[in-house]
Amino acid sequence: MLSKNFKKIATIICLVSFFSYPAHGAAREKQMTGEFGMNPVVNLKKTVVFLGRINPDGKPQIYATGFLVNVQGTYHLLTAKHVVMNKLTGKMQDDNLLAFFNLKGGGVTVRSIADMKKKFGIEWIFHGDPKVDIAVIPFQINPVEDDVKVISDNLFLDPKYLTELYDVFFLSYQPGIEPKGEVSPIVRNGIISLINNDRSFYVDASVFPGNSGSPVFLKPSAIRFGEKGVVVGKDPLGGAFIGITGEYITSQELAISAQTGRPRIVFEENTGLSRVWSVVFIKDIINSDAFKQQLKKVAGK
Repeated sequence: MLSKNFKKIATIICLVSFFSYPAHGAAREKQMTGEFGMNPVVNLKKTVVFLGRINPDGKPQIYATGFLVNVQGTYHLLTAKHVVMNKLTGKMQDDNLLAFFNLKGGGVTVRSIADMKKKFGIEWIFHGDPKVDIAVIPFQINPVEDDVKVISDNLFLDPKYLTELYDVFFLSYQPGIEPKGEVSPIVRNGIISLINNDRSFYVDASVFPGNSGSPVFLKPSAIRFGEKGVVVGKDPLGGAFIGITGEYITSQELAISAQTGRPRIVFEENTGLSRVWSVVFIKDIINSDAFKQQLKKVAGK
């Protein structure tokens, strides 16, 4: 049944509880030193899948990042909208899209997005605002064989708790570091540079093609800004899931022809700033009628 394939298993629920808030401090510490060892990031990386295709020569071509979340007990895959829909034409471009992830027995397997859409009658769900760069779809998992973890929706941190200068980290596929025998995302870091009025924000971090769709987390810190000023000591927010990367911000310069006065070449550089869509936008999608209807369809099969 579909529900068995999409539902989380109990051991996976516990993975991200070490990123909980102070009330779960003791449980978090026990899990970090027990079931998940001294380095929980190793398990957190298992929430990430690589997205791409298989070329005619049989070699994989990875070009984006996605990650798995648990929404009301059901697995979903999140990535950037521009990964699955062409920004210029508005047409879907996921016909050959594959998700790459590890197997518990070793090695890498793939799952076809097109096959899941056809088999289960599911579709990508987008935000009501077309500029929001998020895409969400239910994702089939075999909990016996697939070596994946999931970010629980109770770990989503509202951006009202964020401020500029907070350190963040994100997990990504990085072009040039091709997977060899396993999917192993890199860890990148940055700081929150600007929180926008719409509750998206910019991070000062190196984001490149291939990093699109990466999950972003608040880096643990001994210093936080509270209602009564600077709080030093135990961090109640570190590790919380705060959003998804979209595109980086570019700086463009025109080369003008000395003869005609017309622009000839556009020089484009990465400014080092990237937009992150906060969990508010993900929650908007989760609360949409289209998402709820599809969730009922998945749960009923």
